[in-house]
Amino acid sequence: MIEHRKGISIALVLIAAPPLVTLIATAHQMIGTGGDGLIRASAVTASSPPATAAPKAAAPAPASAPASAPSTAPAAAPATSPASPSSGASGSAAPAAAAAPTPVPGRSAQDFTASRPAWEEYLRGADPAAGKLLAANGKPAAGVQACVACHGQAGVTPTGGIFPNLAGLSSEYLAKQLADFRSGTRIQPLMNTVARALTEQEIGQVAAYYGTLAGPPLHVGEFGGEAARKLDLQGDGARALPACANCHGLRGMGEGVLLPRLAGQSREYFTDQMNAFRSGARQNDDVGVMRAFSQRLTDSEIQALAAYYAGPAPQQK
Repeated sequence: MIEHRKGISIALVLIAAPPLVTLIATAHQMIGTGGDGLIRASAVTASSPPATAAPKAAAPAPASAPASAPSTAPAAAPATSPASPSSGASGSAAPAAAAAPTPVPGRSAQDFTASRPAWEEYLRGADPAAGKLLAANGKPAAGVQACVACHGQAGVTPTGGIFPNLAGLSSEYLAKQLADFRSGTRIQPLMNTVARALTEQEIGQVAAYYGTLAGPPLHVGEFGGEAARKLDLQGDGARALPACANCHGLRGMGEGVLLPRLAGQSREYFTDQMNAFRSGARQNDDVGVMRAFSQRLTDSEIQALAAYYAGPAPQQK
């Protein structure tokens, strides 16, 4: 019975000991060993930077005093203090302004609006009629030939080749491409020269005009074979190749304003651009998507897709 009571006593001591030790340690920390007593709010002093800032603010005064009044250097200090109220706290705020970090151009940390590309402004209020005149006549004073010389009278190249059909593409896509040519993000020597000779307003006008034109007749799927059809509609999961239709729409008709129509583009142009993506010569695709996909395609698959989207070759005239 006695042993049982001793066991209970020991258990109670073990239970009470940790809180008691914590209480003692807390009291010791608060009272401390230096005899300063409990921590009081009045005992917590302000930080010292304001005290050291005053000499720094007054430091320029002695430097300027010899130039204005060599014999009255002490009087220079009061001269600087009245200046601060009259000039918007120029005396005391000057060190703070000098120490402030240089603002970084761009949006603030509290700006959660969607980021908008610069080329969108090119299209704001763009006149398609003015773009039509520019496409037909060019800009001879700046050495820019007419767009129709390469892209056809109605935005459809009559003989195919490496010149793309512009008809059927959205104004937004065309404005982005011209802006990329202008900035050098997309490289093609002729188009880089043309785009740099056009103003932002003219780029918007040309893009707005071609965005109103219907694309060429469709013959998608008549050529290219089963391999091309499968890549268009199903892709190839084993090679991480999604269906082309996922981004470019069914039968290559385009999806949204920035995923271009493939239907009706010439075989030569399609092949040329896929090879440019594959080699890295063209790099203005979104986060490198087309560069990655093109590298997973074989040469024969690129040729098959080119035939699949192009349809029959145009008749020579």
